[in-house]
Amino acid sequence: MVFIDDLALELFMLALAGIVSLYTTASAYRYYKANGVKGIKESMRPGAVPLGLLGIMMLILGLFGEMTWPLPGSYNTLFYDPFLLIGIAITGISIALWFRQNMQYVGIFALFSGLLAIYYGFSAYFIKMTSSPIAMLGLYIGFGLAGVFTYPATLIYDRLPAKSKASNTYTALLVLFWIFLLLASLLAIVVGVAAVPQHLLSPP
Repeated sequence: MVFIDDLALELFMLALAGIVSLYTTASAYRYYKANGVKGIKESMRPGAVPLGLLGIMMLILGLFGEMTWPLPGSYNTLFYDPFLLIGIAITGISIALWFRQNMQYVGIFALFSGLLAIYYGFSAYFIKMTSSPIAMLGLYIGFGLAGVFTYPATLIYDRLPAKSKASNTYTALLVLFWIFLLLASLLAIVVGVAAVPQHLLSPP
């Protein structure tokens, strides 16, 4: 199979998935403040479509990257292992949103994927696998922590409709989820923007 360098596109897809997730959950919180818990799951359902499309494309590109890597080194392992797992998690979340199913089981998967991304990032940093170690480490830690905090966010999604209001703990967990999601998305954009001219000038 022919190798195609999709790294910049995949970074932008990660950023877009993070931004859509942030927008969907923040819009649901705004809906909750205006209308209470009734109908909150329905308010998040439109986010399932863009997340589902992104998740499916990430699955396809992740599998493609895992199976086609003619270049020297193990960079496909570094990037595509967590990328593929994130794609699975995003696809699962979109399905749960659309069908209004409990999301905590996908949240457990996202938590594991996040921990794995952090481990990959630290491993690559210490063995110097990149020319931009701080940006790379920040990217992996950011998406890793976003994955970790996806689990409590999914618990809130499952449990909040049965309560009269969100507790301070729920709000604090959501804010942390949003912070890590935003930072990771911004880092993905920065790294992706830097990668575009380099990959256009020096294709593999």
